[in-house]
Amino acid sequence: MKKTLLALALTASAFAAKAQSAPADSVSAASRKWNIYPVLFYTPETQVGLGVKLIHVRKEEGHAPTDRPTFFSPTLIYTSKKQILTSFAVDVWRDKNKKHLSAQVEYNDYPYFFFGIGNDAPDEAEEPFTSRTVNFYAQFERRIFDKVYLGARYEFKHETIPKVDPQGQLAQRTIIGSEGTTASGFGLVALVDSRDNIYTPTRGNFHQFSTMVFGKYLGGEDNFARYKVDLRKYQSGIGPGVLAMQGLFTFVTGDAPFQFLSPIGGVYVMRGLLEGRFRDEDAAVVQADYRFPIAGRVGGAAFGGAGQVFKRIPDFAFNRFHLTGGGGLRYKLNKEGMVVRGDVAFSEQGMYLYFAFAEAF
Repeated sequence: MKKTLLALALTASAFAAKAQSAPADSVSAASRKWNIYPVLFYTPETQVGLGVKLIHVRKEEGHAPTDRPTFFSPTLIYTSKKQILTSFAVDVWRDKNKKHLSAQVEYNDYPYFFFGIGNDAPDEAEEPFTSRTVNFYAQFERRIFDKVYLGARYEFKHETIPKVDPQGQLAQRTIIGSEGTTASGFGLVALVDSRDNIYTPTRGNFHQFSTMVFGKYLGGEDNFARYKVDLRKYQSGIGPGVLAMQGLFTFVTGDAPFQFLSPIGGVYVMRGLLEGRFRDEDAAVVQADYRFPIAGRVGGAAFGGAGQVFKRIPDFAFNRFHLTGGGGLRYKLNKEGMVVRGDVAFSEQGMYLYFAFAEAF
């Protein structure tokens, strides 16, 4: 039975803010600020969820206006069905944007849906399962010349699946990952980043190319590889707003668990489809947002996307795209450009509402 995702969120102005200033004769005062945001939402899977998100943004004394801010953000959410979602994210910029470190660790006890593998997986194949997952990633890049960065990335996932549909595909244990998975992978990253703001860009590009190898020799259970191309462009001057465009292409080879197959659907990729609604070895997605001001800190957005999954590149076809679209509101949280957004999206699967503390891309 198709379930429609409903998400409601309540955010407020910061409960507390803390700033530290440098001496008056310094070039730029140090800035350190805590913001605390309550979160309230509802989904059919979790029922009522209540939690809190903290955001700590800082810049060091003597920073230039173009220096990107560092932030730390813990999040804790508990639901009425006794589910837990926790995360701690770090994003650090140093040496006039020459060095960048991002990392996140999270533990989630959360319900998902599995529809099978392939671009034509039917609605009636829907089966719920419960995932208990520890995720970790760390990525470091260094600028080698203007706007071009090279770096490395590590990922780790340990997932158990304590509950599946006894009549579903996962219960048969024939799909890699259906009994849970442990995956550990290392890879290389190259990117071009000319965005004028990392949270709400109005112009510039962000192009990232990554190669990840997961293997038993790194402590995982399966040997596979993932290749990803993420191309984004931001263009102002088109009316009062900003046109954001993304092309995302993912390719997986080897014995990958279904959790690592290329997915479409979710709060960041193809809003309007359940998270991971379609998955296979390869995926191609194009999506666009038009983001515009409304009044003060409030803005709006209209968006659309097209995506498909396929087993091999020759299986790609222009008449096999799934289409999504919708609109939403944004609220600017701080001068750095962080936003909270609420989106309503539509597809052939139905209507979905989303809440997130960042733009989709």
